[in-house]
Amino acid sequence: MIKNFRYAALMLGFLALLASCHKKDETKLYMEASVNPGFPAYKVCGTTATGKTGGVSHPTSGVRYYWTNSAKQSDTTWLSEGQPYNFVVPDSLGRFVLTQTATANGYYNDVTSFNVTSIMPWLGGSVKGLPEPKDSIQDNRDNQFYHIVDIGNLLWFAENLNFYGSGTGYEAADDMGFVLGRLYTWKEATLGETGSGLGGGPKGICPEGWSVPTKEDWEDLAKALSGKTHPFLSSWSGVGNFVMNTATFNGSKFWPFSINTNPDNSVGWNALSGGMSQNSHHNFQGLLTYAYFWSSAESDLNHAYYRYLYYDLPDFPFNYALKEGPGFSVRCVKKK
Repeated sequence: MIKNFRYAALMLGFLALLASCHKKDETKLYMEASVNPGFPAYKVCGTTATGKTGGVSHPTSGVRYYWTNSAKQSDTTWLSEGQPYNFVVPDSLGRFVLTQTATANGYYNDVTSFNVTSIMPWLGGSVKGLPEPKDSIQDNRDNQFYHIVDIGNLLWFAENLNFYGSGTGYEAADDMGFVLGRLYTWKEATLGETGSGLGGGPKGICPEGWSVPTKEDWEDLAKALSGKTHPFLSSWSGVGNFVMNTATFNGSKFWPFSINTNPDNSVGWNALSGGMSQNSHHNFQGLLTYAYFWSSAESDLNHAYYRYLYYDLPDFPFNYALKEGPGFSVRCVKKK
């Protein structure tokens, strides 16, 4: 009887201790936070990515912040709401994790992490495996150079346009434009103008003397690549193989392996899977899986045609999309 009493007393004491601990934990509160420091998702090696510290809406005072990063740079300084945090992107390629911790007396810490991927935009940097360029032009508006290639009856850009006047880089990272070009809505690309005939597209966002490709420009490309006539409004069976390549981005293949495709890129058109933007450049998808390219041709008053590539598809199909909303790549052309 005494033994049972002692056991019961021990159990009651243990439960009381648990209750006491639980009651003590309940005195701590959770912060209310919505953290968006504004770090670019991609940044050139050796440059500085700057984010804005903060995001805690409750409590409204007494909050302190500090940052850590996976590059193990020394940064133990306490910061207050609104102060910048500068991360020097290492000279090596990689993805780096930046973590903000918010602390306040009586509250659990709020911890949020973000990624910044380093890139090298120069030839042979982040992008490896493309053929050596043979010719190039300079855009007098911003002095950028573009590699060009002679195919069929036209000169084509061998890379995507990166004019900073409008559009956006992938994940809204301007530095990605130097690797993959910028993404533009149809209205941004063409300035709202359509065109027809070989080399008869609107100048749009292209450099002087160049234009956004028409249906006929695209058809000329398909015939030059395959030796066959392909109407614009067709799937261009097998033509995707001729423009896909075996190049890599930061060590990952632009076009993942598929038994259905055989990347050739023999003429150096250099299609890279740069993805797309949606909702007026607020959402992004398709990197290292899809590539989308505008034509200057309308399908109706609100839609325009584009062509796209998919890593698991050997074709180069067409489709249409809203003139405002989705953002695709632009390849400029010029009649010889």
